[in-house]
Amino acid sequence: MRAQVTAGELAVETRVFSVDGRQVMLSKRYSGRADNPRSFAHQASDDIVALTQYRGVARSKIAFTSDRDATKPPRGKELYIVDYDGFNAKRITVNNSLNILPAWSPDGRSLAYTSYRQGSPAIFVARIFEGRSDNITKNEGQAFAPTFSPDGKRLAYASNKSGNLEIWIANADGTGAHRITSSHGSDTAPTWSPTGQEIAFTSDRAGSPQIYLMDSEGLNVRRLTTVGNWNDAPAWNPSKEYSEIAYTSRLEVGGPIRFDIAVVDLATRQVRQVTAGRGSCEYPSWAPNGRHLVFSCKRGNTWQITVSDREGRTIDTLSAGPGNNVQPDWGP
Repeated sequence: MRAQVTAGELAVETRVFSVDGRQVMLSKRYSGRADNPRSFAHQASDDIVALTQYRGVARSKIAFTSDRDATKPPRGKELYIVDYDGFNAKRITVNNSLNILPAWSPDGRSLAYTSYRQGSPAIFVARIFEGRSDNITKNEGQAFAPTFSPDGKRLAYASNKSGNLEIWIANADGTGAHRITSSHGSDTAPTWSPTGQEIAFTSDRAGSPQIYLMDSEGLNVRRLTTVGNWNDAPAWNPSKEYSEIAYTSRLEVGGPIRFDIAVVDLATRQVRQVTAGRGSCEYPSWAPNGRHLVFSCKRGNTWQITVSDREGRTIDTLSAGPGNNVQPDWGP
């Protein structure tokens, strides 16, 4: 790799050679303004990873909730986005209220989230590049935990509009809302399968919160998790290479209440524990290529954004900024 700055413009040349064949596998030149050299490194990284037939994530973004700018109690929470490595944090919401549970649209141009800005919790969609947010549930009941379908045309979320907390589906603009679950328990935290044909969600219909599966029409409901007495916040791996769901789990009974990140294989129902001994960890979200996870962990008195490979062999805390940083969602 070679870099040169001329008249305020940075040019970076990257070459990748095959060690065995001594052939050039990649030769690219990147150029642009010299004040953001990290963008060239991210672009080169993605191009190099593409040689392995995997999608790179160096230019992807992570959305999260933070109380860093709250000045007095009760502490408000705003939405932020950062690069995949925790740098370049930008604030998205500015309403001095509770803004939580962000979820990226597949095209990376919008964030759905829950906000208390108008009193009752409602689902908003922030059009990031247009600088506006729309209330799509119109304060009809309380609404939480939105998630976009893989094609970006629909949103699933939890609402008590019908009396009990159930899973609802609507068009991305909020029209056509209809309920797809009906149980005596609380149903929440939906997540779509990569095909959009199934939804996983959390329900306490059997007592403690557990993860369930169903068709996207609300049919064929069946329980997924049996290990752990508290399982919540499922996240379906978006890659068709891995058929698995990550979630927040209380795997150990007794002692202080602590949660870890677990992953269940949908074919075998085997569970692997991704985190252990890192305090309490919650709200997993997959990288766009399905090879890494992001979640929030509390060590000491502070929650921070944490990234791991899908097996939990390498776990790193991102320097995403001050305050408590929670509920990350890894976007495109």
